[in-house]
Amino acid sequence: MSAGHDIDYAALIDRLIRDFRPAQRLWPAGARLASWILFEAAILILGLGVGGYANLRALSHNPEQLIGISIFLSASIATAFLALKSAIPGRELTRPQMGIAIAIVVVAFAFEPGGRPSEILETIPILMPQLFGLAALPWLCMFWAVRRGVPVQPEMTGAATGMAAFCLAAALLGIITGTARVPGSGAALALSCTVVIVLSALAGRLWLNWIARWQQEGVAAEFSAWNWTGFSSRAVFPLTLSAATAVFIFFLRSAGPPIAHVPEFDLAIDSYERALDGFHPNVPSTSMDTMLSAYVDHGMPAYMWDFDAEGFKLVGGRWDPLPDGTPVTYTWFRGAKGGVMCIFKQTDTFNPPRITHDEQRHLLFYRYRDFSLCLINVGGYGNFISVIAAPIPLKQLEHLVLAAML
Repeated sequence: MSAGHDIDYAALIDRLIRDFRPAQRLWPAGARLASWILFEAAILILGLGVGGYANLRALSHNPEQLIGISIFLSASIATAFLALKSAIPGRELTRPQMGIAIAIVVVAFAFEPGGRPSEILETIPILMPQLFGLAALPWLCMFWAVRRGVPVQPEMTGAATGMAAFCLAAALLGIITGTARVPGSGAALALSCTVVIVLSALAGRLWLNWIARWQQEGVAAEFSAWNWTGFSSRAVFPLTLSAATAVFIFFLRSAGPPIAHVPEFDLAIDSYERALDGFHPNVPSTSMDTMLSAYVDHGMPAYMWDFDAEGFKLVGGRWDPLPDGTPVTYTWFRGAKGGVMCIFKQTDTFNPPRITHDEQRHLLFYRYRDFSLCLINVGGYGNFISVIAAPIPLKQLEHLVLAAML
């Protein structure tokens, strides 16, 4: 970061007189911050429109991710205020303030899923371009806002600008992708944040360092040192704004979880929704034992949870192979408020989807399409998987399934 500058005031006054011209009044930092907050609100509304309001409902069942998104938004507003304030001489950004801002962002990373090194390496090439694309427009707008001032510490101001844009992009990406996050995204976010801050600090050193530019001795000296870093704002800003907007729109429309379609989950959810209109067993279902015996006759495992103690009564079961001949059973439990669908499906290999989940007693719990799902690899019965689906909060499904195991 830049140290203090030894200013040649005589040269500075001469230069100011040569370049003296009317200038627009610089808004107070608070007013510019209010504009930034409105800008953030517009960006997030766009994200909700792209990701679908169903994502917001899904996030409401995942308080940890909602907290992470809220922290990113708070950090974006806080660092934006620091960047705007630091563009006013005498109101420089201090290292403790920057340290607190970084600490807040680190706390937000704690709410993102971790992962093994191999998963992190797979996730980084997917998430980093999305984050850079979503941060491009916010960064340019904030950078141009602070450029109208005179940052005495251009690198610090640039770093704060980059952090504000990154935090907004991270929150936006969380809203777009909903709860379908992949393992390793926390490390990918941390690396992306570091790269954005470093690049933004470098941009601040090159294009926010007005004092160093004014200190150049004479016009010729200035041009020899700054010709490649100086530019005409009237010509460049519209071009860069158009490019940044195009990049932002592209990534806004394309950003999303690497895995957006899990066939087994779709099968369980679709069968649940059909069961609400009327479930008609096609195997003997007078009791759990008779139903499981019928399943065994069709080559399916005699393995099932009984949710009767939790208020879900057995309605019955169906054996309905898929069009390609894959054996599948559907077992429907009905309660006072909704139901629980449990499917068994034969499979060649067990490949659980790489989206965020909880693991309890070797059972995998997911949020997907406003449903909570439990995925089980049924051992000892050949290659079968079971999916339990219900439109209830994830923790409630975990309690339901674990209680049925006791």
